[in-house]
Amino acid sequence: MLTKYNKEENQKITMGFLSYISDLKDMSNLESELKLYDEDESRQLYLWKSNVEDFSGVVALSFSKKTVFIEYISLSPSYRSQTNRFKIFDDIARKFPEYTILGSFDLVDDLRTWSESDHNEVEDN
Repeated sequence: MLTKYNKEENQKITMGFLSYISDLKDMSNLESELKLYDEDESRQLYLWKSNVEDFSGVVALSFSKKTVFIEYISLSPSYRSQTNRFKIFDDIARKFPEYTILGSFDLVDDLRTWSESDHNEVEDN
């Protein structure tokens, strides 16, 4: 399940997930990244829950007229798997059915496999 990032409610947990990304381990880089998503309406951060109560990671998205681009996914270590990435792709497809989903270089192979598999729960129009 995807929950839109809210600075007042989710900043600390989001910073924790983002700190798993090597470029964001530095506090000034991390703060700049959060500021970018706070100020740019075409970029959005979402916290992701698996089938548990607590959040399991964060997903960074950017939007254009017809696409949603997955910038990155940062999951806590125990949730890092292709299965969970596929669940996230399913959640994005359900939440934004009018958009074509694209992803960063790190995600493109998983996205291709997902779109060709039964894991893709949302039918193409």
